[in-house]
Amino acid sequence: MAILTTKPTSDEEVGLLPSSVEEVEGGNSGRPLRIAATTVAAVLVVLLVGCSVALYTYDGNDSGLKDALRPKYPLNFLVVGDWGREGQFNQTMVATQMGRVGRHLGINFVVSVGDNFYQAGLTGPHDPKFKNSFTKVYTARSLQTQWFSVLGNHDYLGDTLVQIGDALTKQDSRWFCQRSFQLKHSLCAPSDKGHCAKFVEFFFIDTTPFVNDYWSAEQARDFDWRGLGPRQEYLDTQLENLNSALKSSVATWKIVVGHHTIRSLGRHGDTHEMIKHVLPILEKNNVDLYINGHDHCLEHIKREDSTVHFITSGAGSKSFQGLQEGKPEDGLQFGYDGQGFISVSMAAQALQIDFHDALGNNLHQLHLQR
Repeated sequence: MAILTTKPTSDEEVGLLPSSVEEVEGGNSGRPLRIAATTVAAVLVVLLVGCSVALYTYDGNDSGLKDALRPKYPLNFLVVGDWGREGQFNQTMVATQMGRVGRHLGINFVVSVGDNFYQAGLTGPHDPKFKNSFTKVYTARSLQTQWFSVLGNHDYLGDTLVQIGDALTKQDSRWFCQRSFQLKHSLCAPSDKGHCAKFVEFFFIDTTPFVNDYWSAEQARDFDWRGLGPRQEYLDTQLENLNSALKSSVATWKIVVGHHTIRSLGRHGDTHEMIKHVLPILEKNNVDLYINGHDHCLEHIKREDSTVHFITSGAGSKSFQGLQEGKPEDGLQFGYDGQGFISVSMAAQALQIDFHDALGNNLHQLHLQR
């Protein structure tokens, strides 16, 4: 088990990397990046005595990245969450590293696990936060691919209909967001001969309406529930559809994507409504991964009482909000209280996830085999 943490900070400071590494973002040479990344890596090594974690550092010419990443798989994609802060809280640093990893992997798409625009979603189709947080931040060539997004609780505080409509797609063709949807992708490699039916299926779900607190009469914030209809009917329908789709799926790998945590040792922790209503469906239908955001950290949890691997990638901008060490039964395999994202590479018989921070370090790897 590996836990990367930082000392507690005040609310005014939370979310920023230490000032000693801020020069990385605007530097013209590779030297500041090498110095900063090496320093951070050294600190992490001290923190990780007794833990098995491989650290890889960019040296200015990406040689560390080449050594860290695996051979090209039939499917490669990135996952980032909780990012939309108009470039602030090191969002642009994370975006830079996403661009580099995306280029080396030749990614097929990007998954956004919600809280796309802070603090309260978008006000409408012409809200400048869309361009300032998305179009003008994720400018790397490798990131000019399809983005598949779900809504987070902060998105529900704004105009949810504009995010799931086509107005934003007309402004930036990469944008695709729905409350819930499915996606299939072939895992057949060029070397496969004859008929190949191997594929992964993604099931994107709308988690915010599950949380009771958001519907409480004492809730001071206004959530945009337009288009849902009666809450219980909406939730029942979504659960029935998810169970039916998973049950009928013959995919080689099954991945469910949502915003809220199921299992987490971050600031928000477990989402009890998700444990009660969603987790039994995932376990019954042999789901391999549940990928989420909400907690502003990177986590890999695999408990002995569940077959599902829980992956949190909610560190796209504001972070450093606290991470519990937890007990052995919590199943924390890896946790990082800082900014970053994950990359996923898939083949018919293998799946690999790498956890990356905002300085280009590869912090943890997960390998699964079929």
